[in-house]
Amino acid sequence: MIYFTIVFLCTAGLFLALLQDRFRVWTTLAAAVAGYILSLLAAFFLCRIVQDPVLAQQLPCAAGAFIFFVLSLIFCTNNVLQKLFVALLSLCNFTFLGFFLPLLLGVMPFDTAGAFAGFFSAVLYLLFSLLMGLCLYHPLRHYSDRGASGFLLGMCLLLLGIYLFSRGTFDFLFRTNIFAARLLVSTLLYGALIFAFRSMYQAGRFRERTATIATRSGVADMETYCLANLLSAMKEIQSAQRYGTYALDTVAVLLADGNEDRIPEYIATVKENFAHAPISERYHENPFLNAVLALKASFAAQNGIAFECNAVTGNAPLKIAEICMIADEMLTKACLETAVSENEKKVRFTVFPTGDALTLEAVYSAPLPEREKFTFRGKKASDVLEWLFEENSQSAAGPGLTHTEELLGLYGGKLTVSGTAAETILQVNLRF
Repeated sequence: MIYFTIVFLCTAGLFLALLQDRFRVWTTLAAAVAGYILSLLAAFFLCRIVQDPVLAQQLPCAAGAFIFFVLSLIFCTNNVLQKLFVALLSLCNFTFLGFFLPLLLGVMPFDTAGAFAGFFSAVLYLLFSLLMGLCLYHPLRHYSDRGASGFLLGMCLLLLGIYLFSRGTFDFLFRTNIFAARLLVSTLLYGALIFAFRSMYQAGRFRERTATIATRSGVADMETYCLANLLSAMKEIQSAQRYGTYALDTVAVLLADGNEDRIPEYIATVKENFAHAPISERYHENPFLNAVLALKASFAAQNGIAFECNAVTGNAPLKIAEICMIADEMLTKACLETAVSENEKKVRFTVFPTGDALTLEAVYSAPLPEREKFTFRGKKASDVLEWLFEENSQSAAGPGLTHTEELLGLYGGKLTVSGTAAETILQVNLRF
């Protein structure tokens, strides 16, 4: 026999372990204690009202599972299917052990009647509930914030199958050794349940690790671009510092030589020259976009690249941070490819509004990148199927425009790459 005090204690433990609580721990424990007491009261009255001995065993457990399910709707953050799954699991555990324990006690080579049967049943029920909790803890906790899914619906149906097999609903399928066949099928279904959850959990963990590695790689690339911009700015500052020191030394020499009348002319020349430094030019009225363009202009000047810029954003209702990100990626790609080009090094960047869109265009002296053509040589069947049925993930512009392509997908924009063997035109069209 199985005592309902142990059954409801294990049910409360499963709900506490497998579901994500919403409130503080003492509130959750108080709700669990209240559910435990209500379940015992429901079992007490149902056992006295119901005359059928089979229903007198099943109804109290079902009532307890229902009480904990209702409480979980209030005190747990999981979706309804996850809460229903735990309720069905507690009911299946009771039904499965309800016919397995008498079989196990019956095959023991000694008398198991009396207190031993009650103690052994309680210990086995606790151990079985602990086993299910340990097997399902990580999968349900890992997906606690996930919505209802077809997989979870299938697992609930599988639990329903375990419950029906454990009750003997499908005993007509077996000709001989009915109890052994029922036990075998129920055990195999429990194994399939655990295997499915653990497999899904491991697959989710693998994808999580893959996404983490990809994110770290993307962050590292962004950090590299930021460091390149910082290095360019530091070089420009050092150049301005050296120029200023040289100008002061020149003024001191003019004073020492008695050429005070030439100092105002020299100062005006220094001011004019410094006003045309790339870092000092004004490319756009917005200070953030202007800073991005000034840094790229400085990088171009340090690498012998002729840089031209004409940026007008107008009243485009786009976040300036997004425009800065796109401009930074486009100019970084243009400057880096131009710096290693053997042609005349030029970069021309233009931003202009056109109707309901904002166009950013970079024209730079680098050969147009050729897209890799698909060949069957050295390919596997999976590669051919991917080429036939899946969207080509290779960007037309090549690497370096990851965030730009994400923003284009967000705004429904368009990226086009054109040009010749000596010049590439990179154009981004953002709709708003």
